[in-house]
Parts: sequence; C-alpha cells; structure tokens
Amino acid sequence: MRRLLTAVFACLLFAAPALAERATPAQPETLTVSADGTPREAILYAPDAATGPRPVVLVFHGGGGGAEWMANKSARLTRTLTGAGYAVVYMNGSTKRRTEKLRTWNAVHCCAYAAKAKINEAAYADAVLAALDAKVEMDRARIFLMGHSNGAMLSYRLAGQMKTTPRAIAPISGAIFADQPDVPDRTSIFMYHAADDEVLSYDGNPEDKAERWRTAPHLGFLKAEAKLAELKDCGPQSSPPSESGVQTTERACPGSSTLVAVTSPTGGHEWASKGAGYPIEDALLAFFERQR
Repeated sequence: MRRLLTAVFACLLFAAPALAERATPAQPETLTVSADGTPREAILYAPDAATGPRPVVLVFHGGGGGAEWMANKSARLTRTLTGAGYAVVYMNGSTKRRTEKLRTWNAVHCCAYAAKAKINEAAYADAVLAALDAKVEMDRARIFLMGHSNGAMLSYRLAGQMKTTPRAIAPISGAIFADQPDVPDRTSIFMYHAADDEVLSYDGNPEDKAERWRTAPHLGFLKAEAKLAELKDCGPQSSPPSESGVQTTERACPGSSTLVAVTSPTGGHEWASKGAGYPIEDALLAFFERQR
C-alpha cells in the first residue's frame, strides 16, 4: 500500500505534462555538497558566454520529482535563462529511499519525508551557492529562487533563512500557510497559479488532491497575495494590460521590491504550465531582468 501511495504521489500530485520538452541543454555539471553533514547534489547549467558576475537561479522541483527529472522537464527554461547569461541550478530534494525521483522538500507543512525528517533546506541552499562560487563568478546581489508546487512552498519560506538573501523568488503553483514567515524587504515575488488547478487548489480547498500531503490547510491564491502584501508592507495593486485571459496584478513594496501575482484561467498544476498560451519561461526572465 505504501508503494502504491508513493507512486500516486509521484504521478498525480506534482507530475509534469507528457508533452513537455525532453531535450536538455548540453554539458550539465553535478555539484556535490555537504549540508548539515549530509552529502547532497545539484545540477548546474552554466551561462552561455559568461563574462563578469552572473545572476543565479536555483530551481526547486515539485514533490515526487528530482533535480534531473526537473531539468528534463525544463529545457526551455534552461535555454531561456542561460542564453541571457544566468547560471541555472536544479536542486535535489530528499527521499528516504535515495531514488532519483520521489523527492520532497521541507516546507514545514508539506511534504512527506523531507518535512517529517525536518531537513535543513537553508543549509543545503547555502552550501550549493558556496560550491557554485568556485565554478562561476556570481552576482550575489542577483540570486533568484524558482520553485514548482512543493518547491514553490519552500521558496516562500527559504527567502528569509539563507545567508545570501535572494533578490526575488518565483513560486509556481505553490502555496503559503497561515504561519508564513516574513519575506525580506529586498526580495521581490512573482507568484503564479492556474485557476483550474485541482491538485493544489487555487481557492484553498482543503479537500483537493494534495490534502493528504499537507499537515495544515494552505491559503488560497488571492488570500496568499494579500497576506504577502501585508507582511512586506506593499502598496496598492495595479493591473497592467494582459493577454489570453491571464490576469496580472502588481504592487510596489519596500526595498525596491515588487509583488507580482499572475492568474491563468487554465493550465492545471503541471510544469511547465501551458495555460492560456502564457509563455511562463519568458515571463520569468522578464521579471528577473527587472530586479536590478
């Protein structure tokens, strides 16, 4: 029964679409680090034609995935970012069985092994940045976190725990909880969710498909945006023009940061989202480029 539930978790909860791009950019490099005395790995895609300090994006997969799995699903994201001079690092969650997939992150109220074992994810992120420093000349003022689902939950909490405060986080199809900690003033947020997400529900439905993996109810997307705006003491919402039915709101916040919330009418829970023809990889790059 446990094996069956694990398979359901991997395939249903945070699965990527079958038609996602499979080919990944060439020459990835594995980084091996020690975090809290535990050996862990990450996969680095160095920026194209790197000269001078490079911005860095740490990518956190969804629950039930893994670093290699996420990289294979994110070829377009990798090409988009490395082509613009970013170093992209696919982070690897934890699993009791040490398999390639079926890995999760400790976002406190989710998910599975990593949360139960109280894995120190901040120590892991700090160790990866230290290892990356020996490989790529980093721009430490432009460190970004991007996560999907359970990885998005983590990015919300990790922002204030790392030694190097990220310039921005980009949680995709994720969630926060009532005890969401403060997000640093200088950290901007790009939050995305599809209204038809039946796995981690847009409206905070406590009986969605992810219910069994949470230990507390999550806030619906609109309530989460309002909570983050309160925590960061942001200004009023504005609504830039949008296309394809995608709704975007934006707030100016202290520390020259912004809070951007994007709602797609379609797209479900999958990564990479194809909802409403929204080019999410291009949107992420444009958002990161604004954070200077």
